[in-house]
Amino acid sequence: MTMKSLLLGAAAGIAAIGTAQAADLPMTKGEAVEYVKVCSAFGPGFFYIPGSDTCLKIGGEVRAKYYGFGGTGYNRNDNRSAFNTQARIWFDARTETDWGLLRSYFQINADSNKLKGRGGGDGSRNAFSIDKAFIQFGGLTAGYAHTFFGIYDNDYGDTLEASYYNSSQTVNLLAYTFDFGGGLQATLSFEDGRDHRVGSADYYGPVVIGANRYGYSQGGQQIPDVVAQIRWDQAWGGLAVQAAGHQSRSGENYTVDIGTPAVPNVVPVTVRRENKYGYAVGASGVIKIPSIDGWFVVEGQYADGALDYLGAGSTFLAQSDRYVNGLGRIDDGKGWSITAEFGARFTPQWQAVLVGSYIDTSYDNFGVGGGDLGIKEFTISGNLTYTIVKGLKVAGEVAYTHGKIDNGVIGNTGNPRVDGRDNYNNWLAGMRITRTF
Repeated sequence: MTMKSLLLGAAAGIAAIGTAQAADLPMTKGEAVEYVKVCSAFGPGFFYIPGSDTCLKIGGEVRAKYYGFGGTGYNRNDNRSAFNTQARIWFDARTETDWGLLRSYFQINADSNKLKGRGGGDGSRNAFSIDKAFIQFGGLTAGYAHTFFGIYDNDYGDTLEASYYNSSQTVNLLAYTFDFGGGLQATLSFEDGRDHRVGSADYYGPVVIGANRYGYSQGGQQIPDVVAQIRWDQAWGGLAVQAAGHQSRSGENYTVDIGTPAVPNVVPVTVRRENKYGYAVGASGVIKIPSIDGWFVVEGQYADGALDYLGAGSTFLAQSDRYVNGLGRIDDGKGWSITAEFGARFTPQWQAVLVGSYIDTSYDNFGVGGGDLGIKEFTISGNLTYTIVKGLKVAGEVAYTHGKIDNGVIGNTGNPRVDGRDNYNNWLAGMRITRTF
């Protein structure tokens, strides 16, 4: 046998052995790969959570802000410029059921250093906050969501940092919306009244009566705020009317200072407890302008003992729903506010917005001698936004605020203001770069 024949025979034998061993191995099938499927039922960006019929959308935004502040009433402790970067992320999960749409929404915001211009000091650094967290099922809304009083702040509110005066709170609520078709809806909402309180503390309105100074103490919540709204949306725009009831309960005591401003001596004095009910009413209107892809919206409201619904917390000076008047009795603050916005998208890249807003609040018989305290403020602002590429925008804004105080007092003294702060003028200018994904 030649060497060639020997090699060929060995190779054939090895091949035969390999074939026999392969025949003895079990046959296996490749594992199935479950790919993420696009969910087109609720618009772009949704996908099916693997193994479920729930559609999820995850989105986010980064805002870099740079602002300068100016005007009267500043001192060396106040910030005249401020930087802030804010990151936002949200999760929107939706499922179609036999009983209607089941939705849950959650958004969290994180600020590197919150803007704080007029108040002085630093803003909150590395602050995390829940922006929204709610469940919707059919007409039910439950959780931490925007108040159902008004439509402007939630649907428009297109300023960057400039103030405007209307109901703008995110609150804990339980609401149901009845849909009558044709764009007509009615909502009844029970909202946490603590989220609708006005004032930096539960103590406001100290006045001097004789040798003593008195202040109002807020009690605990007994019943929630009740908000009702009727809304009609059409292709040309829409209309809405809304009303709210707000309970205020006095605390266990007034606080009475029987000392002097320099040497206070605050002591509690038991008084008759009171439950009072404030209210607010408002109306909104929207007109769409298709020729310039624009809109005009106006919203106004009146409140008595429920000043949060006016946007009173946005003003320069702290205010409160209730106070102790110059006669030592508990009284309600009252007032009205209005906001109007005109906006247009002149091209796919350019958007311009102009906003004007005014608030007028009064506290009857506030000071010693029966003087009525009045606080009025208006702000006008404009901003221009340019879309560089999809998802990236740069915007600039300027704003001017003027305020007037009638019969104001200095701190807790009850004395008329003589420090030149009966009128104030402030301005804001800045820019914001936004990346949305």
